[in-house]
Amino acid sequence: MSQKAASKSAAKMLFQQANEAYFDDEFEQAESLFTQAIASDSSVGDYYLKRAQVRAKLDNISEAAKDAGKAADLTANKTEHLRQYFKALYLHGKWSYELKQYDDAAESLRKAATINPSHEEIKELLAKTEPLTTPKPEPVASAPAGDATAGSDQASVSVPPRPQVRHEWYQNDNFVIIEVFIKRVQKDTAAIDIHKKSVSVSVKMPTGSENNFEFDPLMHEIVPAESTFEILSTKIEIRLKKASSGKKWDHLEESEEQQSKLTSLGTSRKGISWDTIAADAEKEAGLKPSEQGVNQLFQSIYKDADEDTRRAMMKSYIESNGTALSTDWSSVKKGPVETVPPTDTVAKPFSR
Repeated sequence: MSQKAASKSAAKMLFQQANEAYFDDEFEQAESLFTQAIASDSSVGDYYLKRAQVRAKLDNISEAAKDAGKAADLTANKTEHLRQYFKALYLHGKWSYELKQYDDAAESLRKAATINPSHEEIKELLAKTEPLTTPKPEPVASAPAGDATAGSDQASVSVPPRPQVRHEWYQNDNFVIIEVFIKRVQKDTAAIDIHKKSVSVSVKMPTGSENNFEFDPLMHEIVPAESTFEILSTKIEIRLKKASSGKKWDHLEESEEQQSKLTSLGTSRKGISWDTIAADAEKEAGLKPSEQGVNQLFQSIYKDADEDTRRAMMKSYIESNGTALSTDWSSVKKGPVETVPPTDTVAKPFSR
């Protein structure tokens, strides 16, 4: 194994240990381990992003903001890291605002808003930040050489803002069609990622700038394998196969009200994927086809969870042997979560 490969492997182990320390509320130890992971491999944005969150827990907002900024730099322009990039931008903007670094905050929040224009917290925070930023002087046109009329009264030329990219959607019984209106997109400069509950679009423009869109979470599930996209001369057309044919979508994405209802029922769209846990559970328990829907539900629920909700759900689910699920970390952290078997049943120790 090369030295570089060994360093990356060591960094992954330290990162895992740091996450475990974080789940146990050992924030100082977690910070130390994340720092060691970064020392072994400083190319991974997620290491900085996780350390930023730990430092925020330790009330070190200044260093947390720096880490979030570094995480954003490392994940920028990488479609596979779009979620991490968005989160890093949001946290950097939020913490920079708290530190009264309004110009830095506005820059990150604007970038985050281009990825998810419907994010309410970002829109509200940006509205508070924009009026506090330093006004930028308008560029002044240079007078042509030999122009006798050009003196101190030079005309100011304002730079027009980048036009907003329009998108529309419509549906039939089997498909939801999204149209993103960008002209003359080269196929090798566009990346479209389609998942069961989300779609992300990233287009690199000839000027070097990027247009990013994220539709997340979608109103209902789709079938990625049967969904397609086509890059045309005037637009990008994305055809999403409905998982439930004939079902009418009232909106393209879930509304904030729907997301809050999920949260009040003990679910959250902020979380981690339980793909690995779900796979292990299927192998060990031999789930019936009817039970596999529960697995899919867990994977959907835990998508993008905040850190405290994540720890509460993981701890309660594992310690209760899958019989309890809580989102209240302040309650769960107080002690072990008891196994609560269904009515008229008795919990027995599991033996292999």
